[in-house]
Amino acid sequence: MRREVPIAITFISGVLLVIAFFIPHEPFGSLEQRFNDWYIIVSGFAMILGIDSLLLHHWNKVSRRSEDWFHSLSLILAFFLTLFWGFYSGIRTGHFLSAKSTFRQYFYMYIFVPLQATMFSLLAFFIASAAYRAFRADRFEATLLLFSAGIVMLGRVPLGNVVAPYLIGFVLVIFAILLFSDGRKEVDPLRKYLKMGGAILSLILIYPIGWFFLHYTAATAGWIMNIPQLAAKRGIFIGIALGGIAMSLRIILGIEKTYLR
Repeated sequence: MRREVPIAITFISGVLLVIAFFIPHEPFGSLEQRFNDWYIIVSGFAMILGIDSLLLHHWNKVSRRSEDWFHSLSLILAFFLTLFWGFYSGIRTGHFLSAKSTFRQYFYMYIFVPLQATMFSLLAFFIASAAYRAFRADRFEATLLLFSAGIVMLGRVPLGNVVAPYLIGFVLVIFAILLFSDGRKEVDPLRKYLKMGGAILSLILIYPIGWFFLHYTAATAGWIMNIPQLAAKRGIFIGIALGGIAMSLRIILGIEKTYLR
């Protein structure tokens, strides 16, 4: 019964929500709003349960003097300090984030906001690391991604159209040098002439490509964001939606039971 009852409740709730979505008439029309109200109530109790579990976990670490127990003690003290200070400021000023609230003036503005900014600033290092791995030009797809990202970044800065011709010209010169160096080492005459011709073509294209990006860098960046990027993003969103539908059906039909553990 401990497993059958939650599965039955999940099945009935899921089926009723699907029916309410496709039949917006009574008695199903108001079911979605009613379920949303129930969801808010249940999520409130779930948050209380989660806070209790979090505090109990860290209190056990403090009581056993486990590794890094001092951080657990800091979390517990900070939790109760925030809770009581927020209640005190809310009772005195009517709202804990009002302009006269000491909680807002000292804790929120001088502790919470700087900590939040610090956490988000650390994401820049992870993004840079991920970009380095993704933009390594070892394959054609990675090279195309690197080139597109460079054009988009140049199109989003004020002086991007001025800098873009020089950067692209520098890249074409490096590309021509590499092709010429490889072509000199080739034994096959056809491959040798093709690489030499590619090097010469890269040098010839420096001026027309530089002139194009001098005038149309922002427009090219907008085209990349609005056409190929948007098409790929919509495909990803469609895949996410299909995955969500599949997982929802597995939960409703009782195939997926991991939420009961």
